[in-house]
Amino acid sequence: MARFSIGTAIGDAFGLIRRRPLSVFVWGLLMVAPSAATLGLMLPMMGDMVGEMAAAGPDGGAHNAAFADMMQFQALSWLMNLVQLFLTVVVYTAVMRAVLRPRESGFFSLRLGMDEVRVAVVGIAVVVGIYIAMIVLTLIGFAVGFAVWGAGSPMNWLVITGLIVTVILVVWLAMARVSLIAPASVLYRSFAFPEGWRLARGQTGALFGMMLLVVLLVIVIEAVVFGVGLAVAVAAGLSDGVDWTTLHAHNMDVNPFEGLGAVFAANWPWFAAAAVVVSMVYGLALTLSIAPFASACRQLAGSETPPVADAQSPASAG
Repeated sequence: MARFSIGTAIGDAFGLIRRRPLSVFVWGLLMVAPSAATLGLMLPMMGDMVGEMAAAGPDGGAHNAAFADMMQFQALSWLMNLVQLFLTVVVYTAVMRAVLRPRESGFFSLRLGMDEVRVAVVGIAVVVGIYIAMIVLTLIGFAVGFAVWGAGSPMNWLVITGLIVTVILVVWLAMARVSLIAPASVLYRSFAFPEGWRLARGQTGALFGMMLLVVLLVIVIEAVVFGVGLAVAVAAGLSDGVDWTTLHAHNMDVNPFEGLGAVFAANWPWFAAAAVVVSMVYGLALTLSIAPFASACRQLAGSETPPVADAQSPASAG
């Protein structure tokens, strides 16, 4: 039975980061941008809404206008969520493509084509399948929990805790089992449900172990970076590098959004620098989370050059 090397898979992820740091940053920036845009739009909108309600008092017309503003904000929020999902598919596919088809490196490996459609379909199918499995396991857990509840403490709590741990473990193992379907779809240029399932056969334990290692690496990197960032932010605040006067100029009890918006506007260089750091960290975490599984798929497929399953040329594919 073919095997893959976890060390090689993790090494390929770090190698991609070392070779293409700008791509890693752009991937992270694309993932962070919708959230930053939502925050930038939310603060002034919520500030105006709260201010109008506070000024109007019991005026029903003003409250109706505020409710209309809230609905508008909700619609905008849903739109940004859709943009986030769209960019997630594009960026995830780009990371896989960078590992599986490194020659297609132009424009940070970002494309809009059938590769993205396949990854989106696979992602939807996997998420739906995982949710159905979670619902079934939760219902079974409730049934068992009610059955043993009469056993009294601590037996009932031990059983419930065991059930929760079991559900989490089963879901993670299921995610490991299907983790090669998306990269296989990029590798083979097809909806590679059977190919990805076949490649992961007998590899569930190794894939699960790699998932845990990746999570540990991401936690360590984020803890170090954000720890340093917090220290810098505290030092900047204590040294008057951050202008808090705009915050005190507003009544935070009445309209906290207006005060926060003023702080962001007054200290935008600091927040812009923070956005750059967050984008890079997000890109690192994203690459470490996706590239190892693309590498494992390539290793198990036994070839670094994917077979072309359609009539597209490498330049025009996905």
